[in-house]
Parts: sequence; structure tokens; C-alpha cells
Amino acid sequence: MMEFTVPQLVRHKPSGNVLVTRRYYEATQSRGAGYSCSPVKNSNTTRGYPIDELEAMVRKRGVIDYDLDIVPRAQGVLNWEVIEPVDLALTLSNVAACAGWTAYPEIAWVQKPGDNRKSWARIFLHGTQWGGWTGQAHAIVYEGGQSKYPSHLRDAVVDAAVRAVHKRSEPAGNLAAAVLDMEATKYYQREAAMPSAWLLSICKHEVVDTGTADSKMRGWHPAHCSKCGMNLSVDSSD
Repeated sequence: MMEFTVPQLVRHKPSGNVLVTRRYYEATQSRGAGYSCSPVKNSNTTRGYPIDELEAMVRKRGVIDYDLDIVPRAQGVLNWEVIEPVDLALTLSNVAACAGWTAYPEIAWVQKPGDNRKSWARIFLHGTQWGGWTGQAHAIVYEGGQSKYPSHLRDAVVDAAVRAVHKRSEPAGNLAAAVLDMEATKYYQREAAMPSAWLLSICKHEVVDTGTADSKMRGWHPAHCSKCGMNLSVDSSD
């Protein structure tokens, strides 16, 4: 009997639909053993499927499939294999400069290391020179939490507190006035929490350069990933 992990992408053999496993259920007198599964883009809907109607999806070595590899991870039904923090300012600069990245067209979900839940995100997919996908993406992830009072009002409270401690002539009401002024700030005038930036990877590529001195002189840099086999060659047209 075929067994699957949870979650795992499977194909429903009678319909050809790609599903993600959610829960295994034991056989009973009225039905055989199977898995509760959901569509990749609608994880809130589940249905039971007999095991013999399901088959595992097999990834082709060296190829990133948009529908089978990227979409399930972007939708949050599968986790990215590697998630690393990166510089937010540099990421935003590259997004603004259209640095060869392709925006995923829907709201995505990312579960950051150490978090027990997924967060909203916008992700930008990295493409190869040959029109495929590298399996990596930059993500700008929404950071929830309480918004902050404007920085100039926070600084005013700190300054008033320092003066109250170090200057005997400082009127006692100045600190209280600064605090009240800060707390009177309307919610929509407060500073929202900044997002965070992350590098997402299906495979953290290890490049094997197979070029020769002659090929590199001509701008041809053949290479592949030693782990997943992806073609990472670059034609720099030097």
C-alpha cells in the first residue's frame, strides 16, 4: 500500500487533479483507508480520497515546474526548503529596479524560521537566462504587531525624561505633557511596522563550473547545480 507524507503533492488518477495531502485516515467497515486532500489553491476545502486513487508527484531532476514547485509553496501548502533573512532596503531597491525578477501574481504565504504560523507576503521569482525558474525568490513579508508612535514624539518623551532627571530647574509637567502629546496621536497617524525581507529557495544551489579558459574568454560559462542538477550556465556575451 502506497503511503504519503503530510503535506505532499499527489495526483488523483481518475481526474488528473493535483492535490495536497492533509490527513491520513484509517479504514473502516464502510470505506477503505485514504487521505483527506485539498486543491493547491484552495487549502480550506478538503475531501477524502482512497489511497489507490492517488499517486505521488515525481519531480524532474534539474527542472523547476511553476505549477508543481512554485505555486504550492507560494500558496503556503508546502514549505520552502530554505528561508534566509536578507537586507530589506537592498531587496526593495532591486524590486524597484525590476532586477530580472517576476512578481508572483497573488498574495503569497511565508512561514519564517521560528514562527508557528504563516504570514502574508509578496514574492518575486528569480528566472534563469534560458527562460525557466531557478527555484529561488525574494519575499517581502508583512510584519504584524502594534504600530508605533511617530519617532519625533518618541524622541520628545526621551528628551523630556533626560531633562527631568538631570536638570533640577526643568518644570515637572514637561515630561507629562510630552507623554500626553504622544498618546493623543490618532491610530492612522502612527508608524506601521516595517516588513521583513527573505530569500526563499527550493534548492540552495551549489554551482559546478565546467567552463574552460577558452569558453570563458568568449563569454560562455557552463555550469550546473551539484545537488539538483539545474542548468546554471550563463552566456555573458563578452
